Amino acid sequence: MPPDLNRLGDQLAAAAARTRDRRDRRAEQRRRFATAGVVGALAFVALTPAPLGPALREFTLANVSVVVPPGCETPRGSGFMLPRCEAADAAVPHRPYAWR
Repeated sequence: MPPDLNRLGDQLAAAAARTRDRRDRRAEQRRRFATAGVVGALAFVALTPAPLGPALREFTLANVSVVVPPGCETPRGSGFMLPRCEAADAAVPHRPYAWR
C-alpha cells in the first residue's frame, strides 16, 4: 500500500476513535446526570414529611364550665374560700367577624 493511503487510513481511524470517545463521554455524562436526578428525587420523596394536620386547631371552652383564677386554689383540708376567689364563668371573646 502506498504511504499516503496508509497515513490517510491511520488519520481516518484516529478521527473515528475520537468521535467514538466523545460520544461515549457524552453518554456517560447523561447516565451520571440521570442517576443523580433519580437519586435526588428519591431522597426528596424519602425526606419530605407527610402532609401535616391543619394549622388551626379547634379549641373551645364549651366543656369547661368553671374557671378558677390563678392563686385561688384551695389548700387541702380547707373548708372555706375567699369571696373574691369564687369560681367565675368562662370568658367568651368578642369576635363578631368570626360568625360571618
